[in-house]
Amino acid sequence: MLSLRPLVVAVLLSSFLTCAVAQQQSPAAAQSQSNQEKLFSITVTPPTSPKDVQVRYFLTGEFGLVASATTATDTNGTIVIRTDVESKPATSFRAIAYAPGCQFVVIEADDLSTSNRQGQFECQHLPTTLLQGSVPTTGLTGKDLQVEVLYSCDWAPEFFKLGHGAISPLTLGKAQVATDGSFSVELPDFAGDPLWSTLSKNATLRFFLVDASKGQRLMSLMPPADLSKGDSLKVASSYPHLAFTVGKSN
Repeated sequence: MLSLRPLVVAVLLSSFLTCAVAQQQSPAAAQSQSNQEKLFSITVTPPTSPKDVQVRYFLTGEFGLVASATTATDTNGTIVIRTDVESKPATSFRAIAYAPGCQFVVIEADDLSTSNRQGQFECQHLPTTLLQGSVPTTGLTGKDLQVEVLYSCDWAPEFFKLGHGAISPLTLGKAQVATDGSFSVELPDFAGDPLWSTLSKNATLRFFLVDASKGQRLMSLMPPADLSKGDSLKVASSYPHLAFTVGKSN
């Protein structure tokens, strides 16, 4: 008669080894899960590079309210953001993401305990509008001058559910200044963004005169008063020729 005892022993030994391996892997798996619960990942769809995506985000939790900005990426084309502050977990996450020439992407996870902690940035290109202007160059002869343009996201407090406050502006780019002080720059037509009518229309543009050879801001530039809000230019779908005046020196 054929004995089954060796087969039974083999099955029991296999089961024992499987359980032992599972127990050995368990701490690592638990650690991986714990790490995942401290992160929020934003996948960036090619051809956009994650390094070109500017993110402004807010976290809430027992620690209160924390605001930050990042363009940090990992090797898989993903922007990875930590969501714990001083070892305390965040309960909610909201972000505004922008890459030059693209529509805004907003990400909302008001309950991180039920969220998959993942978002996506896929560039939907905006049409462009030409802005032409002139800047004062008295006393700056011989310098390599540029105009730097920033986007002030004045609608951010509403999206982040803040009573007041501001976030760091987004970088739109730089334009070379000619010897006569003139410059031109193609800007995204932000009025064509789908968010414009409901949220993003509250925005302005800030301008700085830069010494390109040193990468140094020399002064802020003031747009004409009838087109400005404070010291910034109101965002529009088109612009007349703008004669800027000197603002504050840096």
